[in-house]
Amino acid sequence: MRAPPPSPAVARTGFSDLQPDLVGEIHGRLSFLDRLAFVAVSSAASRDALKPEPPWLVLPGETPETATVFSLADRRSATVRASDPAMRGHVIIGSSGGWIVTADERGQMRLANPVTGEQGDLPAITTIPFVNATSPGGHHFIMDMEPFVHIRYRGEHESWPHPHGTFTHTAGDVRLWFYRKVVLSASPRPGDYAAVLLLDSYFGAPAFATAWDGRWRVAPSRDGVEDAIHHKGKFLSVTYTGIVEAWERDGVSGEYTSEAVTTPISCPPQRRKYLAAAPDGRLIIVLKNTNGGGVRKGYFEVQVFDEMTQRWEAAEDMGELVILVGVNSSLCVSTAKHPEINAGCLYYTDDEIGKAWLRREYGYSNSKPNVGVYSLKDGKVMSIPGLGEHLSWPPPAWFTPSFP
Repeated sequence: MRAPPPSPAVARTGFSDLQPDLVGEIHGRLSFLDRLAFVAVSSAASRDALKPEPPWLVLPGETPETATVFSLADRRSATVRASDPAMRGHVIIGSSGGWIVTADERGQMRLANPVTGEQGDLPAITTIPFVNATSPGGHHFIMDMEPFVHIRYRGEHESWPHPHGTFTHTAGDVRLWFYRKVVLSASPRPGDYAAVLLLDSYFGAPAFATAWDGRWRVAPSRDGVEDAIHHKGKFLSVTYTGIVEAWERDGVSGEYTSEAVTTPISCPPQRRKYLAAAPDGRLIIVLKNTNGGGVRKGYFEVQVFDEMTQRWEAAEDMGELVILVGVNSSLCVSTAKHPEINAGCLYYTDDEIGKAWLRREYGYSNSKPNVGVYSLKDGKVMSIPGLGEHLSWPPPAWFTPSFP
C-alpha cells in the first residue's frame, strides 16, 4: 500500500504577525494580571497599540510573603507574591515610572519593579552629611542639627526655629518620622536613576541622589519642600509657602539648586499641599484641610496654574481627569480610556506613615478609612468601588504598572 502524499505546508502566524488593532482588542479583554503577562511577551512596537494601564493600589497581603493589588479600572483585587527583600515587611514611600521605593525597619531604602521583579538599593541614610549610625549595625541614628541647619539655610542659623544639638531616631523610627517621600526620575532602574528624598516636616529639606554618585546630598531650601514630582526632565517641588520650584544639578559639584517657576499659591493655614501635573503639562496643587474632623465637604481643593496670567485658579471640575494623592505619589491621569474610574474626582490614601503605625500599635487602625474617593464638584465622599475590607498596615500606595 502506497503511503499518502505529504500534506501541503501550513502557513503559521506568530504573535508578532498580528495586526496592532487585534493585539489591542485581545489585550483589552483580559483581566488585569493577565494583561501584564500579555504585555511581557509583546514586542515594543506592539505595546504602542495597547491601552495604558491605569493606577493600581498596593495593599498589605495576608502573609509577609504576599501583597494585594487592586485595579481601579477592573475594580478587582488579586494576591501576588511580594518580592524579597524589597517588598516584604516594607513601607512604600515612593512610586514613579512603574517602580516603587520601600523602606525597611533598619532605614534601608530600595527600588523595586513589582511587575518584573527587578530591584536594587538606594544610597544608605548615613551618606546624608548630618546622619550618623551609633554602631555598625545601625540600631540608632543621630542627626547632628548644626551641619543640617548650615546646609538648609546657607549658614544663617538664626532661621532655624528649633533647638540645635542632636536628634536621635531608632532605626525603626526612621521610616516613620524622618522619611516623607521619595520621587524618582523618569524610566528609573538600578544603576540609572536620579531621586529626591523629602525629609519629614520637622526637617523640611530635600536630599538628592543619583546612581553614579551613590550618596544623598541635602539641598538648601529656606522655605522647605512639602511635595515633589518629576516632570519634563526635572524635579519640581512645592514649598511650605506655596511656591513651585524647579531643581537643577550642577555638572561639576553635583549639588542641586532651585529657582521659582510659579507665583505663590494663596491658601489658609493648616493645608497640606500635593503637587501634580496634568497630561497637558499644567501644574496642579491639591490642598487638604488638616484641621481635624475627617474627610468632608471642603476637605480637598484643587488649584491649577495659569501660565498666561501667572496665577493659581481654583478648579471645581477637572473634566475627564482624575487626581490621585498620597504619601508615596501624587499624579493626574485621564479617564478617557478608563470610564470605570470616576472622572472629576480625587482618589486619596493615608499620607501619615507615623500616625498610621500608631493607630495600628494602639489597636484602633480601623477607626478611619485610609483610602477613598472625593468628588470635587459636590464634595461627596465615597468608598473606592469594588475595594472591600483590607489591612491598613503598611499604608496603601499608588502604583502604575509599566515595563522597561
